[in-house]
Amino acid sequence: MNWHTLSIPLIIIGVLLYSVCQKNIPKDANAFIAIATAYFIALVSCGAALIFTGEIKKGTLLFSNQKWLPIVLLGFSLIMVELGFLYAYRTGWKISTTSIIAGSFTTIALAFIGVLWYREEITLINIVGIILSSVGVILINMK
Repeated sequence: MNWHTLSIPLIIIGVLLYSVCQKNIPKDANAFIAIATAYFIALVSCGAALIFTGEIKKGTLLFSNQKWLPIVLLGFSLIMVELGFLYAYRTGWKISTTSIIAGSFTTIALAFIGVLWYREEITLINIVGIILSSVGVILINMK
């Protein structure tokens, strides 16, 4: 399967489904149980995908030679994202703007991380995009 051609559609469909599902988790549902249940389903699904795609051997090799810190931190970051969106929606944030606002701030921060940490080049057009993104966040928040 060519995952490169599917990556952007997967992200778009995944984020749409993610946002709608997060918005519809009942307010009285325990946030940690809801998240744990979702990740249990993800765990089972990933296990089935490993078997179905025949990549189970590659999956077991991961455990023998992996640097674990990024994976551990990824796990914590997933919980932070899940709780952040869940509580944002529970406190009245709109599905139409929450992701845009969070995404814009994230994009700006990642631009700086890319330049400072990964030594990626940033062009004038990228800087204009960052400025427009910042202006967009301001405009979205205006009443």
